[in-house]
Amino acid sequence: MSFVALGGEGLRPTFFELVAAERLMPSLKAALVYSLSVAAQRRPALHRLLDREDELMFFVSLLLDRQALAASGGSFAEGLYGLRRGAVARAAAAAKEGAQASSSGSGGAAASTGTPPLTASERQMSLILLTLVPFLRSKLDSLYHRLLAQQHAHQLRLLTPGQQQQQQQQQQQQPGLDGRPGTGSSSPAWRQRARAAAIRAFLAAYPWAYAAHEGARFAYQLAYLLGRTPFYSPGLHLLGLQVVRLTGQEAVQQERGAQQRRAARLARLRAGGEAGGAAWLWSLLRSGWALAGYAVADHTRSALILAVFAFKLLEWWYSSAEAKLGDQKALPPPPPPPPLLPAPGGLALPADVTLCPLCRRRRTNPAMLATSGFVFCYPCIHREVSERGRCPVTHVPARLDHVRRLYQGT
Repeated sequence: MSFVALGGEGLRPTFFELVAAERLMPSLKAALVYSLSVAAQRRPALHRLLDREDELMFFVSLLLDRQALAASGGSFAEGLYGLRRGAVARAAAAAKEGAQASSSGSGGAAASTGTPPLTASERQMSLILLTLVPFLRSKLDSLYHRLLAQQHAHQLRLLTPGQQQQQQQQQQQQPGLDGRPGTGSSSPAWRQRARAAAIRAFLAAYPWAYAAHEGARFAYQLAYLLGRTPFYSPGLHLLGLQVVRLTGQEAVQQERGAQQRRAARLARLRAGGEAGGAAWLWSLLRSGWALAGYAVADHTRSALILAVFAFKLLEWWYSSAEAKLGDQKALPPPPPPPPLLPAPGGLALPADVTLCPLCRRRRTNPAMLATSGFVFCYPCIHREVSERGRCPVTHVPARLDHVRRLYQGT
């Protein structure tokens, strides 16, 4: 089953076909994780799979891409769009031989100008590129963000002098290479320094490596879009492979070959049960298992792509509904509360708002009293609250921890 017409205009697929095929596996991963997260609400044991979502997706893509490469010579996503892979060098050699045969006019039928199928080694390298490389990249991304968060948390953690002294004492009490405490060259401390240096080097180098990889992918995609290269990505260029359309003749040959292989296998399984007895029953069970496997393989591709489409539909539906509900519930910010009025017998406020109500001079080191909201000089309000325990304007009770320094004020 494919979602584009086989054998379009030329063997070169469009840029949008390749982008759609490239985005299919991340969408499948999102759908799989979403389904597991919903099921885990009733089955808490499934949280273990959610904690290993990268490993789970690696094995799923390994099974799907391995079967697709063996059947059609392309990845699972490429097969859904009627695409496959082929070697550029062999395709050029085949085209050259076909041109020579047609120009000589000696052969009745010219050689085929299509792209030859993949070899066993090319299929293995393609499988590594399709499964192992995304898995390692996802793990490196998770490691980078986790280490970056730990580094930020460590930088924000302010140690008091007592805690620093305690930490130094603990480091000094660690056993050294000779087993005695107090040695400054202990093995755990050396390992910690080496680990910290490795983490700093990784955090510094990974963004550049990520940017270089993404830049190379963008350059190849732009060159492919402009028709400058047959390679859609650096990985395909490294393997010497290009993505081409699957012609109608190739699709018929693949389907016919798959049916012949299945028929031959079923014939071998049923041939073992001609003797009767237990051998016949065992052969019947094996044949039924093989038929069930073929039925699952025929319908798994359609079921997975329908699941991805259903997930995207639900994601769009709920995101639009939540946006509408959020817009309806959004309320304007409430107005600020009215200022407290001076108490009878309290301190009168000066006409100039830049003056301190206590010293009647321009405020220096302004500080606000949180219980009333009025601003004073920090020494004035500190002394007033220490002696009287209240706001001098409103007579509202206050403590020293209610005094807030203002680092930007008039």
